[in-house]
Amino acid sequence: MDRVSKQRNIGRVIAGKYELVALAGEGGMATVWRGQAYGAAGFSRIVAVKKMKAEFRAVKNYIDMFIEEARVGSELQHPNIVQVYDLCQDEDKAYYLIMEWVDGMDLGSFVHAFRKHGHPTPWPLIAAIGVGALRGLAAAHERRNPTGQPSPVIHRDVSPHNVLLGRNGIVKLTDFGLARAMDRIHSLTAPGTVKGKLSYLAPEITMGRAATTLSDVFAMGSTLWEGLAGEALFDGIRDVDVFAKIRRGEVRPIESVRQDLPQPMVAVIMRALAPDAKDRFESARDMAHAIASVLSTVQSQTDAQTLLGRAVDMARSWLGDKRRLAPEETEMRTVVGAGTGPDEE
Repeated sequence: MDRVSKQRNIGRVIAGKYELVALAGEGGMATVWRGQAYGAAGFSRIVAVKKMKAEFRAVKNYIDMFIEEARVGSELQHPNIVQVYDLCQDEDKAYYLIMEWVDGMDLGSFVHAFRKHGHPTPWPLIAAIGVGALRGLAAAHERRNPTGQPSPVIHRDVSPHNVLLGRNGIVKLTDFGLARAMDRIHSLTAPGTVKGKLSYLAPEITMGRAATTLSDVFAMGSTLWEGLAGEALFDGIRDVDVFAKIRRGEVRPIESVRQDLPQPMVAVIMRALAPDAKDRFESARDMAHAIASVLSTVQSQTDAQTLLGRAVDMARSWLGDKRRLAPEETEMRTVVGAGTGPDEE
């Protein structure tokens, strides 16, 4: 979005009650604004307003994906999933998705901040993030339809940018635009389109098989591998090279890039990344339990949620080049071994 368009939209009120306050982010298909919702008797709250880009509004597949995100988000009520409040249209006939605002950053930015500052991400924090994200994923996988029958929602796009970290230390899984529940049988994207970011696809997807809950488990394993390593598990100059590595199951051992990890944590990551789905964890919940068990061995006087919240604040300050640690963050740094940067005082 160009600067003129951005300025023109600031202050705009959508559907008579959602004011666009500031542009928060922009992706390939949509822009996200920090907004303010207004109600009776002076009620207001901060919300996220997601708007589909104009060039996609006439393409039914993309509209279906946008509506699917609203449908799934409204049905999945869980502390570790970003909540959807409303879906509306304005005078421009564009759809706007009104969602929970997460004051923090995504996991990709979090990892980038630590790498920029010259440190690996502390493994206990990545473990805590994994537990939260997996609990949200488990809630989606364990969904039941109105008749009480199992009807799992497969996320299909688990990646670092879809794991949000709040300054309050809460982890939220977001962006169910590619999700598909077992009670929905039609495709949500154009024929031949690979659903999900390429680097996080499970090997079976590259072979033309349907996505399953275990494909999401693999994607979460890849996401956490990247969180620990500071780089993508599958990378290459060309997409076809990445695709080939995934299909061949070329999973680099995490201990080859992180020698400080406890062996049980290594085992969890590598099991999630098993090329054959039957060798992975049986469910996202099982994987969450396994990581929580490893995390329970870490001794700290402060709970993981508080430490993660402080780490998010610290990472945000690093990206803003405000490199001095606040006094209350010193314990977090000491406990998880984050260390200080070369220019730190």
